[in-house]
Amino acid sequence: MVKYKYIFSLFIGILSLSFSYAQDDSFYAEEKVKDPLQLKGIKFGVNVGRFSDFQFKPDRKSYEASVDFNLSNKYFGVVEGGYSEISFNKDLYSYNSDGTFLKIGLDYNLLKKFPSDFLGIGLRLGWSSFSHTADNIEINLNHWGTEPFPSISNSFDAFWFEASFGVKGEIFKNIYLGWAGIVRAQITGGKNSDFHPYDIPGYGAGSKSLHLAANYYIYYQIPFNSKK
Repeated sequence: MVKYKYIFSLFIGILSLSFSYAQDDSFYAEEKVKDPLQLKGIKFGVNVGRFSDFQFKPDRKSYEASVDFNLSNKYFGVVEGGYSEISFNKDLYSYNSDGTFLKIGLDYNLLKKFPSDFLGIGLRLGWSSFSHTADNIEINLNHWGTEPFPSISNSFDAFWFEASFGVKGEIFKNIYLGWAGIVRAQITGGKNSDFHPYDIPGYGAGSKSLHLAANYYIYYQIPFNSKK
């Protein structure tokens, strides 16, 4: 009789463990269910690094703005665009260039614990449409002095890929500061033409296949789906 009692107790114990395990399984299964992505906010930003050009690069005027769409603070759809103008004079020529650029891409947030800050990676496809002109050209003929040369002008559409690693931190309510280190790879841009561009708006030096850069942004976020 005692033997059957032990067998019955063991059977009840196994059933209890099985039931508990099944409950735990359902709990973890529920945990693994991913919440749908939600629009948490839209950030409007200005590249404040461009303003340093007025001080350190007086031959250049450039402006850049950004809009990103925060999806559950994990993915960010990003649109960036701007305008750039360059004008300078050398001893044997003068150069002018102006154009616009647009970049579209996605950022991925590597942070898991913080509901608003960002530390992550990004990818962009960039496009620029611009024209440039060289005037007042003089060819140095050594002993024969200089000879004037006709003006040269051309227009290009340039494309490039860029990858970035950056941070965005909330310093005040819905006000963010951001920084990103960027590597750009040129696809097309007139690099191989006889009159290659001095600078491609949004990209950088037109003669370089790879270009390193940094952006410094300040953002204002319009929040959505915020908890009361």
